[in-house]
Amino acid sequence: MSHHEANPYGVDGYDATTYGDSFAEVYDQWYADLDDADFLESIVSSLPPQSVRVLELGVGTGRLVAQWLSLRPASGDTIIGIDSSAAMLQIAQEKNFPASVSFICGDFSEQLPNGPFDVVFIGYNTLFNVPDESALQACISRIAHVLAPTGSLYIDAVIPNSTEASTRESMQTMASGEEVLATSHHDPATQRITGTFTHPGAEHGAHIRSWAVRYFTPPQLDAIAEQSGLTLFSRYADGRQTAFTSDSHRHISRYSPTM
Repeated sequence: MSHHEANPYGVDGYDATTYGDSFAEVYDQWYADLDDADFLESIVSSLPPQSVRVLELGVGTGRLVAQWLSLRPASGDTIIGIDSSAAMLQIAQEKNFPASVSFICGDFSEQLPNGPFDVVFIGYNTLFNVPDESALQACISRIAHVLAPTGSLYIDAVIPNSTEASTRESMQTMASGEEVLATSHHDPATQRITGTFTHPGAEHGAHIRSWAVRYFTPPQLDAIAEQSGLTLFSRYADGRQTAFTSDSHRHISRYSPTM
């Protein structure tokens, strides 16, 4: 077995903290224009006005926590966010969220806080930061364990639009206006996409930021959820309940404990 294959993430030297620690200082600026507000809007639309217990996996800089609070300002929801990156959580802590919001530094595929939670959610492809199928299985099993009987797990994820192996390289302009050299490699046989952003600017120095995802298709997610005692409740192509079809490139999936 080569050293390259020995790393569960498929990238030498990569671990659960690599992405967050690498992107923390630029994340909020680079991704200020992420168009995923419909994800949380779709979740809160089905909630009662009274307070609920919420767990976000891969909370990062608290971007979605801020969205949640703006959607339910008066509900007093208890929100716990877990992330493996101390650098990301440092930024989240500095946002002065109310006392009902707390953060835990840890790998969500290995540990979760005690439930029960009414809502567990995972935004924008974050679920695919787990290294492999066994880690995903362990993660989903833990989620099932901490969900309230009437609770739901919500996942927002993309579906790669190609089944071809590919390597891409291009200059990208981030939301901050900064230009970065973006590279990515898609291996459909292992369902892995790895990439880098090389930032030549003087402000941060020439800096290579690595990322790696192991994606799962909706049927694969459904099978793993079933094994963990969760059943697909609904699936849409976006947060506006657009019908999900074989042409959809994104899915918002809601799972509930199997009755």
